[in-house]
Amino acid sequence: MSVPTCKNCEQQLQGKICHVCGQKHYVRRWTLSELGGQFFAQLTNLEKGFLYTAKMLFVDPGQLIHDYWNGKTIPYYNPFRYMIILITINIIISASLGIDDLLQKQLQPAAVEESVSSERIDYADEQLGNWMNFLVLLLVPVTSLLTFFLFKKSKKNYAEHLIMNSFIFGHQGLYSSFTQFIFYTFPSLMKGYLIFNFLIGLIYNTYAYTKTFKETWWRVLLKSLLIGITGIIVFFTLIGAFSAAVLWISGD
Repeated sequence: MSVPTCKNCEQQLQGKICHVCGQKHYVRRWTLSELGGQFFAQLTNLEKGFLYTAKMLFVDPGQLIHDYWNGKTIPYYNPFRYMIILITINIIISASLGIDDLLQKQLQPAAVEESVSSERIDYADEQLGNWMNFLVLLLVPVTSLLTFFLFKKSKKNYAEHLIMNSFIFGHQGLYSSFTQFIFYTFPSLMKGYLIFNFLIGLIYNTYAYTKTFKETWWRVLLKSLLIGITGIIVFFTLIGAFSAAVLWISGD
């Protein structure tokens, strides 16, 4: 029985993936079902542990984070891709349901509406929607700096805190994608939108940090509260600065 060789570098194969160049070995002809499966796999990269990562972030985020810190990365999705994909999905859902429009109307000061034309406000809202992903992602290095100092006894470096918080931010985007439909179904609840999301984030952060650092939950709760409040201040400062810059530019 002949040993199959790699279609790319012609080395003898020892498994389904070439140990020399990484080429995957295909034993069947391409079909529409195979092509569709490859497309879906590349779109979500499920074969690289997307669903397993989401499951572990629910069940035991501490185990996942420690595994990744210790170099066990194969079972899990890349933390930065996980975060970017889920935050993007969350923002798309929010925009599609009109949640962001309702929220922006609530947060828009009346003084601004009176002093700035509706066209410029609409333009600023449009630009804010285009750049929202970037503004949200800026919170990750800020949060990581906070956890680096607040959990300094763990002796983890800043890069390791970036990995941890990327997983956590991504997972917040996942469950927030589902909670958006609650506010879409019951728009009268929009007044409590920010408080609701803050509390959900506080609960999950406390859970994830407790599992990761093995500190008492009440100490982690206080640290998570500080992180959450700082995050809100930084986020709305970024939004305010961005909107002011866009309004100033559009006024030229």
